[in-house]
Formats: sequence, structure tokens, C-alpha cells
Amino acid sequence: MTKKQYLQQYLLQQKKINRLNAMLEQENDDRQQILNEIKKCEELRYEIERKINKVNDPLLKEVLFLKYTCGKSLLEISYIINYSLRHTERLHKTALSKFKH
Repeated sequence: MTKKQYLQQYLLQQKKINRLNAMLEQENDDRQQILNEIKKCEELRYEIERKINKVNDPLLKEVLFLKYTCGKSLLEISYIINYSLRHTERLHKTALSKFKH
């Protein structure tokens, strides 16, 4: 699994948590199994956040957070951090190289 694929799991886990919570609202015999699955999803999200926080450069860390935890596009990120799109793309590439998977 690439670094990008790993980081992209963050938002997918939230969608999964939402789906599982909807299942909990229904009468369900597998309640404990669903709760365990939600816990696993939350743990993976926390792990990803922790690893992003280990990136030393605050700007690179912000690019990773905006991209992978907030779901922002690189264009949106470029507006937020006030850099050109091209430079933001470079920052993203550098941030990925600094990220320890």
C-alpha cells in the first residue's frame, strides 16, 4: 500500500463509521460486532493523525491534514496556504516523502 493509499483511508473510515452508526440505529443482533468495527475505524483514523503529526515541518503537516483528513483538493489547499497550485503540488510531494508510513 502506498503512502497516498494509506492516508486516503482516513476519509473512507469516516464514511464506514457513518454507515455502521446507521446500522446501529436499526434493530441488529450484531451490535457488539458493529461497535468493535467502529472502534477499529476510529483507531486507524487516530493512527493516521498521529503519523501526520510526526512530520516536522508545520507547512507540510498542514498540507497533509488538509488533503487527507479534510478532503481538500490541492487547488483549495493552495488558496488556504496562499501558494500557487504548482508550488502546493511540490509541497504535497515533499510532504509525502517526509511522511513515515
